[in-house]
Amino acid sequence: MKSGWVLAALMLAGCAASEGAREARTGDPGTSASVRERPPHAVKPLRAGISQQTFTAGRSVENRPIDAHVLGVGADTVMIIATIHGDEAAGTPLTHRLHRHLLANPGLVDGRRVVLIPVANPDGLHRRRRTNVHGIDLNRNFPASNFRTTRRHGKKPLSEPEAQALQRMILRYAPSRIVSIHQPVSCIDWDGPGEKLARAMAETCSLKAKRIGSRPGSLGSWVGLELKKPIITLELPRSADRLTEDQLWRRYGRMMVQAVVFPDLAP
Repeated sequence: MKSGWVLAALMLAGCAASEGAREARTGDPGTSASVRERPPHAVKPLRAGISQQTFTAGRSVENRPIDAHVLGVGADTVMIIATIHGDEAAGTPLTHRLHRHLLANPGLVDGRRVVLIPVANPDGLHRRRRTNVHGIDLNRNFPASNFRTTRRHGKKPLSEPEAQALQRMILRYAPSRIVSIHQPVSCIDWDGPGEKLARAMAETCSLKAKRIGSRPGSLGSWVGLELKKPIITLELPRSADRLTEDQLWRRYGRMMVQAVVFPDLAP
């Protein structure tokens, strides 16, 4: 498995040199009508003993921050990514709520590290559109062997700063498992050795574990097929857009906790 991380790290070196020459960055950080972006801020833990870092992992084409929160310390690392598609935004409030829940229940983080990226595509969220402002589907822009060069996927893998930021985070933290939150297919899909995790998550909610299949250049293809790590594509229903944060948590909170504590059972 280590060979996958080493290979990916070598690929990262190729894109790092061009990062400073990104397109002109314009626009000011706005908010979506239904899901508002939150600025970086330090959140004090409710009990002693849980560490937290909050920082900007990268920036979008229009210079909006891609914020990350890292809770806890441990060899077992889980990464949660939301809103890589800007019009699939229900994962953002769900991830914010998970963040607060873990701070209030630090025992869930004992021996673990949890990396939260609530908004992976801030420009898309601002416009309520699937792609970034270049019209690229970020979930088709990763360096998987099945990448296809198209207008919507990009001329080459990692052509987009948002995809580069996610790749850097994954290589930096080498997560044991990743959950990427999407809509609207209403199932729990997996790539790589993720079936047990998908089925454990499905036991806690109304969504079924269902294998959809790897997509060209997707995050799932890169992490699951190239890095050979478990990755879940969590597909919430389209109706999740109409739910409040509290309603989302009541329906899917235990499932999110299950992803954190796996292979243990969620309380």
